[in-house]
Amino acid sequence: MVFAYQSWGWPTAACRSFGGQEHRLCALVLASGHVGGPPPARSDGDASDVVAPAVPFIQIDHLTKTFHSVTALSDLSLEVSRGELLCIMGANGAGKTTLLKIVAGVVLPTSGTVRIDGQDVTRGGPQLCSMIGFAAGERPGFYDRLTGRQNLEFFAALHGLHGAAGRQRIDEVLCLFEMAAPERPYQELSTGMKQRLLLARTLLHDPPILLLDEPTKSLDAAHAQRLLSLLKERCGRDEGKTIVMVTHQLPESRGFADRVVALRDGRLQTAS
Repeated sequence: MVFAYQSWGWPTAACRSFGGQEHRLCALVLASGHVGGPPPARSDGDASDVVAPAVPFIQIDHLTKTFHSVTALSDLSLEVSRGELLCIMGANGAGKTTLLKIVAGVVLPTSGTVRIDGQDVTRGGPQLCSMIGFAAGERPGFYDRLTGRQNLEFFAALHGLHGAAGRQRIDEVLCLFEMAAPERPYQELSTGMKQRLLLARTLLHDPPILLLDEPTKSLDAAHAQRLLSLLKERCGRDEGKTIVMVTHQLPESRGFADRVVALRDGRLQTAS
């Protein structure tokens, strides 16, 4: 993805449309031209090699969510292709986390629909739930007195992973995220290790869709970069997972995503 910027300057027209410094982040995202619908078809130069746009794996149509008098999302429509790596950016309160929660089926929309592989998330059963791994950025739900491994054993059992198969999968995700001290109680883990444990739990049942709310939060720069590379190459490219990630870090999104979208006040921004 190529961003239109010069010496970290900001596109003048985009800055004017966003009203100054507060929304310069969104302005730079918009300068990429990859905002809104599915990514453009790719070609190696021969017209016969052009690939038609894929049927959306995640389809969001006219989504609105209100909390009392506050509108968190307003008439938002978005499509995500199977295997796509998508980043969602925006200021605090823009609606990013609310959008992930609705896609995950944790929060019901006020109006509009979200479909995953053609199924409405508000009507899906266990099979649809098993397709989603949601790493929430708040209240992860671990048990303080249990060790990291014991927590994973509990959540693995909820996904039907028992015995040797469960232990093997736990070992795999612990190794994947370099969990050096899984036998320590959760309450004694560092903030960064707790974040890795959350991501390990998200991958326990090997879902085809990952919804990640600021996955590098509390990680130092080196570990954050290593984590994003792992998610992109191992989970995205090798395993073909669809990843939707919320982040405030523009360099992260540029190095990770196939496409970036910007939210402002619950609305998807489009280039003017």
